[in-house]
Amino acid sequence: MSPPTSSYFAVQAIPHAGRGVVASRRIPAGTVILDSKAPAAHVIFRQYRREVCAHCFEYDRGRTLPVRDSSTGKVFCDRRCQGVWLAGQGELGGEAWEALHTFVQANSKAVASLGSTLLSIANPEREEIDRAWYRAEKQSLRATTTPQLPTGTPAAKARFPSQAWAKHVDPDTLGYLLSGILCAHQTNDRWQDEVLCLAADDEPYKSMEELDAHCNSFVQLRAILPFDLLPSCTTTVCRALANAGSRNVFGIRSGSDGEEYMGYAMYPSASYFNHSCTPGIAKRRTGNVWEFCTVKEIEAGDECCITYLGGDEKDLTVWERRARLDEVWGFECMCGRCVREAESCPSQSLLSFGSS
Repeated sequence: MSPPTSSYFAVQAIPHAGRGVVASRRIPAGTVILDSKAPAAHVIFRQYRREVCAHCFEYDRGRTLPVRDSSTGKVFCDRRCQGVWLAGQGELGGEAWEALHTFVQANSKAVASLGSTLLSIANPEREEIDRAWYRAEKQSLRATTTPQLPTGTPAAKARFPSQAWAKHVDPDTLGYLLSGILCAHQTNDRWQDEVLCLAADDEPYKSMEELDAHCNSFVQLRAILPFDLLPSCTTTVCRALANAGSRNVFGIRSGSDGEEYMGYAMYPSASYFNHSCTPGIAKRRTGNVWEFCTVKEIEAGDECCITYLGGDEKDLTVWERRARLDEVWGFECMCGRCVREAESCPSQSLLSFGSS
């Protein structure tokens, strides 16, 4: 397993920051140093399912896109994107997305969103997470040993709502896990060499409800996916998607005023950039891939950093930036700008804690 390589940079250990991207030579401003591949796993949130192209993530200001695949529920900006997406999924992937769409449609009354749920305060710890996934694995064995009819038949569709494991359905978690399961199954080298070597969080869930949604979605996928895909639909794969995703996903945003948050995606090769509140690297999404370009000259040996704040860092105080980064990413920013600003107004630290 190895991180990305380039003539411009190398991935190295960074004190107190894991690994990072370090320039191997002087890089002029305006140089593209990395084009990411398509994501290894992603999800477009259900509320945007008719407005965002399943292939290129095109978003036309909230308008329903013109091409819809009725069997999978996916929408596309044109037939070309539909054809590219279908070719990439392959026959097995197409069957899997059709099974998921059928399941969600048949259980529409059970569809729930974490956003509408009163979430628990405490984050589940490792032992709780292990127990929950152990129970899910046992439950999945019961679900998958129940006699099944071929996916897509009327009798199979009618059968889904009666199952105990279909009581709560979270389409967003199901879609994210399925996209990663297909990556693990269809591109095993990429899964082994890129996804599994990412920094991972063994306690990735912000609430018990989020943990339950992942475990329940795993059981549901084990019950509805094509048999040939089940060797990759495992607790090991699904936990890796949660653990790595906690630290390594990029938001899929509209790019228009308001920057609507439409989903998220895991880009392994792009996940080695550390954060700085004065980044030397700008990121730009083109379709479903990211381009990383220097915004200033970078000397050999300097770290190449992006911002995790999406541009908000320009208008936030050091304490606001640190609070947001700690809440979302779990670290206190010690970039040069934050250190300088914190030293110049240390009293604000006490005020910020007092107001939390």
